[in-house]
Amino acid sequence: MAAELYAFVTHLHKHCNSDLLEAVGALELSLTQVKLLHYLDDATDELTLKQGAELVRVSLPAASRMVEDLVRRGFMERREDAEDRRMKRVRITADGRSVISRLNAARLSGLEQFVEDLTVSERRALDHALRKLLARPDVATSRPEAQKS
Repeated sequence: MAAELYAFVTHLHKHCNSDLLEAVGALELSLTQVKLLHYLDDATDELTLKQGAELVRVSLPAASRMVEDLVRRGFMERREDAEDRRMKRVRITADGRSVISRLNAARLSGLEQFVEDLTVSERRALDHALRKLLARPDVATSRPEAQKS
């Protein structure tokens, strides 16, 4: 079953991401920057620069340069920790959240086109499978309407 899921996800990535990749290119963001913005968007509180580096698996100096670019562009804020000035804390800004929304909308657009091309029978089968999977709370939090709240 994992191989079949892999084939399906790979198909979606190859054929449904053109709008997403175009949006990432237009924003001139690296995939690591996009990944960090997603982590910050999901975070309930600020992260330390070190935590951000660990999440996206880059060195602290690389994370610092990446964050500097995102701060300069208004997508993130960085500040010194009140208790330890050597530690930097980061959080996403409203403009950063707007970037994530734009990328999510581009991703959704490709998937909407995929669904439109399905037969009625294929849509029913996919709908049935997705309803069961989306009953899981960990999966349901990724619904577009869940991300708006």
